[in-house]
Amino acid sequence: MVVINKIIRVIDWINEKISKAVSFLVFALILTLTYEVVARYFFGSPTQWSLNLTYFICSFFLILTMGYTWQCGEHVGVDLISSKLPRRVGAFLNIVFILGLFFLTWTNIGRVMYNDMLRSWALQERSTIGAMPPVYPYKTWIFVGVVLLLLQGVSQLLKEIQVVLGRGRQS
Repeated sequence: MVVINKIIRVIDWINEKISKAVSFLVFALILTLTYEVVARYFFGSPTQWSLNLTYFICSFFLILTMGYTWQCGEHVGVDLISSKLPRRVGAFLNIVFILGLFFLTWTNIGRVMYNDMLRSWALQERSTIGAMPPVYPYKTWIFVGVVLLLLQGVSQLLKEIQVVLGRGRQS
């Protein structure tokens, strides 16, 4: 159990630190959007780069915080049935769904994103709108975010296994 608890702590720590660091991008997003609004409506001169930068900042912010959001229990969930079950039975159902749906889905998404990221880097792919910035960094952080979410899935799975075994948090 010591090794499992260490794995959980390391994964949770990684997702927490990355999410907290990335959270400061909200200020860059506010500045970008404010600049665009002022340029567009007060000076009649919209920017070429604002749409792309806003899109990239939002995606960076959202994708790299998915794991931490799950860690904090903040993703939307429907627990009409599991909330009425004993915690250990709910944890068992969570294990089944994590293994059967989560890992199946997100490992396939990760596999596709990895190949797409490599192709994008090889082609030095660029956006086709706005200022036409490079897209390959964008695809890289999307892949990294998927990996962080998969790592958090491992942490959540281990936590649920501990509950089923009677060694984890029961609440």
